[in-house]
Amino acid sequence: MARKIKYAATHFSIAFSMSYAVNQNVAVSTLVGLAEPFCFAFGRNVAREARTGLSVAPAA
Repeated sequence: MARKIKYAATHFSIAFSMSYAVNQNVAVSTLVGLAEPFCFAFGRNVAREARTGLSVAPAA
């Protein structure tokens, strides 16, 4: 659980910082910062399911 919190905090801080550097708006940067960890977690789960869902035929 601590690892997930660390990843979320890291992604939030990077997304917030980059967004704030571009648009200088705290509200928009906060929304981007909150949305990015959720998108990262969802995308990671989709990629894991796609990777484990593929069946590989044994070599002949």
